[in-house]
Amino acid sequence: MKRTAIIGSGITALARAWELKRRGIDCTVLEPSAHIGGAIQSYRAGPYLAEEGPNSLQVNSAKVDAFLRSIPGLDACITPAAPEAKKRFILRGGRPLAVPTGPLSALATPLWSFGAKLRVLKEPFIPAIDPSVEESAADFVRRRLGDELYRYAINPLIGGIYAGTPEALSLRYAFPKLYALEQTHGGMIRGALAKMRTARRSDAPKFEKRIISFNDGLAELPKRLAQLLDDNLHTDVTISRIQKTGGGWQICWNGREQLYDSLIVTTPAHALKKLPLPKDLQNDLNTLDAIDYPPVSVLSLAFKRNEVAHPLDGFGVLVPECEQRTLLGVLFPSSVFPDRAPEDEVMLTVFVGGERQPEYAQADTGALTATVLPELQAILGVSGKPTFVHHRHWPRAIPQYKLGYGELLEKMDRIEEHFPGLELAGNYRTGISLSYCIEAAMETI
Repeated sequence: MKRTAIIGSGITALARAWELKRRGIDCTVLEPSAHIGGAIQSYRAGPYLAEEGPNSLQVNSAKVDAFLRSIPGLDACITPAAPEAKKRFILRGGRPLAVPTGPLSALATPLWSFGAKLRVLKEPFIPAIDPSVEESAADFVRRRLGDELYRYAINPLIGGIYAGTPEALSLRYAFPKLYALEQTHGGMIRGALAKMRTARRSDAPKFEKRIISFNDGLAELPKRLAQLLDDNLHTDVTISRIQKTGGGWQICWNGREQLYDSLIVTTPAHALKKLPLPKDLQNDLNTLDAIDYPPVSVLSLAFKRNEVAHPLDGFGVLVPECEQRTLLGVLFPSSVFPDRAPEDEVMLTVFVGGERQPEYAQADTGALTATVLPELQAILGVSGKPTFVHHRHWPRAIPQYKLGYGELLEKMDRIEEHFPGLELAGNYRTGISLSYCIEAAMETI
């Protein structure tokens, strides 16, 4: 039987290991730290639940749906998002304004001016860009939708997804589905209409797209996978040597020396240099140091319900760069999922830093709280002191798919060709969302 070694224990590693185990393929997961789950970390303190990384999982494809259904007992732990999750806010002029959810609300919304709404009507008639030209996400949106929609729609959205700057991100690699809409169908509106027509004609089984979490937070997913992997998963692992042999990969870990047919490395790109890899492979991997991971601080604060003026009747509020605030956005987890705070309190999760303002992603909880509280007072009408504070600082958070990223992806392909049996996997390769990581884990088997 062929054997596979997987280094790392984030969702990419655990999803792949579970798929391998289901198919009867022997695999060993090696995690250097004591913790599993990578960026998926949940913190429970009595009635309070704070997410330190991703706050929800979007089940937006049949593959992700099938993966979740393959995990015994998981369905009983799933917590669907409340209907309020469909409502999103964007800050404009210091006020959170609801994002339109349909054509009629788009016409009536004060979020965008009448001129900006008229500009959108030009979008179907704007030709697709030459595929030989790589365009930033910012330039793409300005070209197709105009500057105002960029500033008060896409700019805050990208800040919320990547904690990045749209001027630097490559549309082709950071938002491949959006790029494909233009290249395949000629534009965003044309592409959306074409996808709707295809979906209506399709005989494929339908599933409902949804946003979910779990009773004890997102960390319940990697914990459940770890339990299923059982003796195949090892934490606190010390890897002293990784050597390429004619028959595969010789790995010495915790005093054992074992031969594997294939090696899947799922650590972040910036952590690859910490592994005791062969020198020639390590030299090739040094190229991936060019991938930026800006710092992000995630601050969860609970307040008495009567000390927050805003109704918090939505998923959260995103902050455009042009509003010149110190926040990327604020989520309302206690409005979306149950048991995030006591009944008479609300939980807010604030994101600070990123490529936009890395200097504000402080590791000091007191200093960060002092920065955030005046912003919450101005934006949401928060008064009083927090009843709960939890802070997670990520010095290197989300990989940035910047202009020229295609060269790095090609480099990864060449490395794998030169070192048969090696696979580089993770959110710097196939997309940063949890759903992308799960899909990639299933597709590559």
